[in-house]
Amino acid sequence: MRRLFILLSLPLLFFACRKWAADDLDYLSKRAVYNQKVFAPVLGRTTLYSQIFNTDNSTTPINFRILNVRYKKDGKPTNDFDQKVEALVWKSSYTGYEKSLAEIEAKRGIETHSVFEVRQQSGDFVLWAEAVGTAMRQQPDSGYLFDVEASNSGGTNMYKDISLMPFREQAYAPYEYDAITGAHRANYPNPNDSSVFELIYNHPGVYNMIDDATNLPLKGDSVRVFFHRKGNGNSLSFKFMDKDSLPIDPQKFNLTPWDSILHGFNRQMTATEVTYEVAYPIPAMRFRTKYTNGDGSQAYVRFSFTRVGFGNVRETGVLDLNFNIYQKGDWEIIFYFRNNPRFRDE
Repeated sequence: MRRLFILLSLPLLFFACRKWAADDLDYLSKRAVYNQKVFAPVLGRTTLYSQIFNTDNSTTPINFRILNVRYKKDGKPTNDFDQKVEALVWKSSYTGYEKSLAEIEAKRGIETHSVFEVRQQSGDFVLWAEAVGTAMRQQPDSGYLFDVEASNSGGTNMYKDISLMPFREQAYAPYEYDAITGAHRANYPNPNDSSVFELIYNHPGVYNMIDDATNLPLKGDSVRVFFHRKGNGNSLSFKFMDKDSLPIDPQKFNLTPWDSILHGFNRQMTATEVTYEVAYPIPAMRFRTKYTNGDGSQAYVRFSFTRVGFGNVRETGVLDLNFNIYQKGDWEIIFYFRNNPRFRDE
């Protein structure tokens, strides 16, 4: 009887050992897949493509690496992705409540990275902003193809022919230049006559302002916005120009909360401009603060003034703009009025 019990127990023991060994291995699903295979980031911006790999319940972490990088045009291998850059990386959280440029900069540090890389345990892709100063190809070039290997102890998957097609740098937004050619974009009112065109300019929001000469409401296209980089520092200036290209004193926008209009420091105001010390990019990251639009993707500024209109009615004029600046420097944002606004009382 004892011998029979031992003989019956052996298969059960063998089965239990086999089950334990199988469960000890990772699982890598053959149906795990990248949900996106074509990437077209803009150079000059740190762009993270996250949550793009569907694990299909595979065991994590999974190890990822980029292989076989080649030019899409002719298939020739390249090491362009391996170019190293000194990338600016957040070390602690940005809140929007920092009180100085130094406090913001203390939260960031420099790390050495490949210009384009895959995060080893998530499959996320990162193009670093500093890639703009390298030999990375940009559209209209067809860009790159590459493969990604994903593996754990349960196996290896290979994802072939993933495409990277960067756009040329766009130092600010809204951007009035063609993303591929870099030429100033234009409207062609007559599709049969390309010699007749109007250049496209950026326009702010214009509300409750009237033309000082005609008493008619000013429309949005009556104000153009120009972005101008004049140095390599960390400043941003706002200027307002009338129809004769003469400066409008910023203090005419007498309802503007100048100390809280953007996340800037050490405000300097003159009769021609208002200048702040700022951290770049603007906004510092995609994160909603009192200085941004609703989703934190762009900075938001609002200039306003009050005047007494006809009938002794108090009126409030508003000029506002959503924008980004990605390239560090001494920048000016210039609002050019094609028709002079009326600031005086009636």
